[in-house]
Amino acid sequence: MLNDWFRKVEMKIPAPPVATVQADRNDRKAVPPKPETIEQIYAGATVKPPKTVYGIQKVAEMANSTHLEGMSPEFKRKALLMALNAAGTDEREVLNDLVIRQRALKEYEDSYLERLNQFEAAQTDQNRQQQAELDKITAQFRARIQANLDDVERRHKEFRAWQESKRQDLHRFTEAAALCVPQESAEELEVASNVTPMLRPTGTTGIR
Repeated sequence: MLNDWFRKVEMKIPAPPVATVQADRNDRKAVPPKPETIEQIYAGATVKPPKTVYGIQKVAEMANSTHLEGMSPEFKRKALLMALNAAGTDEREVLNDLVIRQRALKEYEDSYLERLNQFEAAQTDQNRQQQAELDKITAQFRARIQANLDDVERRHKEFRAWQESKRQDLHRFTEAAALCVPQESAEELEVASNVTPMLRPTGTTGIR
């Protein structure tokens, strides 16, 4: 029965203009949200709680008073109604205050969640852009590193080609020199030629 009464009251409360709410949401787009206090939410609500001495907040304080501690729910209900009647306050005003506050908090909660989602989407998009930039820079440096490695390998190939050319030249020189000396000297020169490669630095392993 109480829920039916709440629904009737909510139907009487005007909804905030759509254009105003949408404009406010657009202004807050991508801005980090920061929770407001409950009182700030009530003060900024489209439909503000009525200014009454015995609103739902006052009744809640009375219900949790130490004077009623340990009393049965029925006793508390009668005591609260008696206090409201003594103050000339209709209990429907208290329930109306409750409905307005609930609606204000619900609207703020929905708005806050939307702003939070917008902020998250903006941060996600920014992270995506930064990741793309990072990937681009990484690819450029990887290309430079690979170019350096390729250049080193090319120098090694050039050096190995030079070694082969040197070996061929020495072999030709040795053969030509053998023709210019007596047979015994030629044999000694041939032995020396065979020993020479054993004395020179070997391969390109040490260079690498």
